[in-house]
Amino acid sequence: MILRYIKSNQAYHFFTIPLVVLILWFRAYLQPESFPFFEGENQMLFFRPFAQLAQQSPLAGNLLTIALTLALAFIILRLNTAYSFIRIRTFLPSNIFILIVSGLVTMHSLHPVYFGALFLLLAINRIFGAYENKKANSNAFDSGFFIGLGSLFYFHLIFFFPIVWIGFILIRKNPEWRNFVLPLIGICIPWLYGFSYYFMTDTLPELGHTIQQNFLTSNQFLQGNINFQVYLGLLVFLTLLGSFFLLAQIDEKKVSSRKYFQIFFLIFLFAGIILLLVPAVSQEILVIMAIPLTFLFSNYLIFMRMQFWGNLFVYILIAMVIYMQFV
Repeated sequence: MILRYIKSNQAYHFFTIPLVVLILWFRAYLQPESFPFFEGENQMLFFRPFAQLAQQSPLAGNLLTIALTLALAFIILRLNTAYSFIRIRTFLPSNIFILIVSGLVTMHSLHPVYFGALFLLLAINRIFGAYENKKANSNAFDSGFFIGLGSLFYFHLIFFFPIVWIGFILIRKNPEWRNFVLPLIGICIPWLYGFSYYFMTDTLPELGHTIQQNFLTSNQFLQGNINFQVYLGLLVFLTLLGSFFLLAQIDEKKVSSRKYFQIFFLIFLFAGIILLLVPAVSQEILVIMAIPLTFLFSNYLIFMRMQFWGNLFVYILIAMVIYMQFV
């Protein structure tokens, strides 16, 4: 059955995962189009060169998006291998992430959120690495630095910074003041560079305008998009199933695993709040939401007793993702 195949820990996944992306993302390279950015969305300092690349060659931009998506999938795999919060070695998280993002067809063009998700995963890795680490000063600094660096690609990543502080409270038995000051220093350094660049080029008003547009621009991505609403409905249904299942088994998990899942929950919660409260945030935030959902779905599909239902849900997800490619 399909579930047995995608959750196995065989090396052939290093070949099949890129192949699946190439099959499901066929529009990205056969009919390449640039993402329809609103004013300022593609003007954060570090994303500008990539925005110019996508404008000059949508195909090159979309191929870079595919590469970033594969990088995210394999970093997700590395996280579970390193910290074992699902307790078994499996490629299922990578496969589930690829499926979720493949259903977001409008996000198959280059967008700064992919860089934001990449740096968020790097920050998560450093937070997780602080568990039972006697000296986690470098972890604290690095996690803040990655959030700051990522926010110069995708501005809204900066709203996830409080997760760094909360994460160290959860991860560390006795967090020190350095665990809170060093992330703040870390996030400030990339922005000091950014302010210096805009000051030296006498373009500070441009930075202010870009930030304003990333706050106030209104995006109505759900209105009238019935197919997308159905796809989101399926993800919400699987999220509820996975959440109830995780709550039922939470006492059986290791203390470290509980803490890791709490941090994933915070990422999902913050992403949902940002989507609701910041008018400029739209469907791109689902790429970040896919990270915690990947582990939630994987935990449910691996440990559920009746594999029939697991296979059925995977078949439905795959069918919906394929359908989304043609509508």
